[in-house]
Formats: sequence, C-alpha cells, structure tokens
Amino acid sequence: MGILRITIDDSIRVEAESARVHLVVKGSSTVFGNAASKQAAEVRALVAALAAIGMGEDAIEVTGVRIDSRSGMLGKSHAEYLLAVAATPDQLPGVLGTLADQSNLTLTELEWVFDSFEASIGATATALAKARRKADAVAAAAGGSVAGIAMISDSWSLPAPRVAFAAEDAAVFRSAKASAPIDLGIEINATQELHIHLTVDFELA
Repeated sequence: MGILRITIDDSIRVEAESARVHLVVKGSSTVFGNAASKQAAEVRALVAALAAIGMGEDAIEVTGVRIDSRSGMLGKSHAEYLLAVAATPDQLPGVLGTLADQSNLTLTELEWVFDSFEASIGATATALAKARRKADAVAAAAGGSVAGIAMISDSWSLPAPRVAFAAEDAAVFRSAKASAPIDLGIEINATQELHIHLTVDFELA
C-alpha cells in the first residue's frame, strides 16, 4: 500500500551522574604538569581540605596554569592554577562548602556530567512506541494496517550543562567552618532536558 512516515519529537529530564567544579587557585610559585602542580603549596592545602571531607586526590585535576610575569622575569612570576574537582551530586554540597572556606581561590564554573547515550536508549524506545501507536491509528483511518518498518532514524541532544558562578539566582551551602550559610551565586539543578528526534518509515498493507 505504501510507506507512512511518522516523526516524533520528545524530551525527558535526566539526572547528572556527577559534577566538575572549575576554579582558579592563586599560587606563590610556578610549577608545571598535573603532578608537579599538585605540589604547589596552595594546591596541596586545597587537596588536604578536600581530603578532610573524604575526597581523594584523584578527584582533583589541574587543567591549566596561567603565568603572571609582569616583572618580565620568569623566576619572579606567580601562577594561577586552573583546577577541576569531580564530585557526585551527594558530595557536591560538602565540596562547595569546603571550597568556599578557601581564601586564595575563585570558583568559576559548575559542569554537570551526563550519560546522554544511556539516557537516550529508553527515551528512543518510548518515542518509537508513540510512533507505532500513531502509525496504527493513521493506517486504520486509511483502511489499511502497518505491515512492518522500512527505516528508523534517531538523534538526540543535551544542552551544554555548564553554569557560571555569578551574583544572581543564589544557591546556598553551609561552610565546613562557618555556621552561617554561604551564597555561591548560582542555582543548583542536577537535571537537564534530553531532546529526542525520531523518524520512522512504516510499511503499510
């Protein structure tokens, strides 16, 4: 009888598996390389503070080093260490509270980590079921029936899950030392919308 093409656009909310907190630590000396940079006094202090709440050193990554050498002499330059701290959603409040206690760092960005492929599997199956229900209804209205599937094409997208630390839409965490809550200037939301686009060509009988 022919081909019936059905297109479904759907979305689901998915939960982040983990987060990466991006920050800058001001150093008094310059060293290079991930392992070497972790030996800088300021970075060692941060590693120790995070270890106190159960975070291992492997959760901390040195993503870059910026040099401030206004004097023109490399030996007298100072470094800014760009770090990323990995945490689960459950660990995140404690990590942010500990980081807020540090006087020599600036929080720059919160990056959520999602497994979009795994999330897309169930979402695509749900979209396919919707497409089949619609195809059955349309085919029956036309006096026919669905005999099979000639083609399936799917795609999905997840918006960039990064949030800059700002002065608006505050999220509040409790410092490891202070009794008062801390305003970190972001809204914490560990879910994101995954968009599914599905096209199915049904064979009609």
